[in-house]
Amino acid sequence: MDFGPDESYQALQFQCYELQTMEYTYKLCPFDKTSQSPKNGGTETNLGRWGSWSGGNDDKYSKMKYDNGLTCWNGPARSTEVRIKCGVEHKLLSVDEPSRCAYTFEFATPCACKQTQQDSQPRDEL
Repeated sequence: MDFGPDESYQALQFQCYELQTMEYTYKLCPFDKTSQSPKNGGTETNLGRWGSWSGGNDDKYSKMKYDNGLTCWNGPARSTEVRIKCGVEHKLLSVDEPSRCAYTFEFATPCACKQTQQDSQPRDEL
């Protein structure tokens, strides 16, 4: 499993992060799956299983691709692109469905912060 440079994303494995919207609870389990569940109860819908890093040549580790989710009615299998950004905590920030059955999650994590970004964070001195 490719956990990124210096295995920096390994801490995310076996963890799950949720975001509540008006209708759904969305879940990101890095290196495993993405899903949605109706807030009023009901079955969890598979939005995709871990596929690969998909950020391209310039920044491979900026995006994760999850494929082969539950097939939409008369449509494609659901899939999710997770856009990763530097953040002070692991947090699922937003969810969008820009096209039918294709989801975009935005996820913040300290794992995505380069050393120079971490060094520029203000710190409280003791």
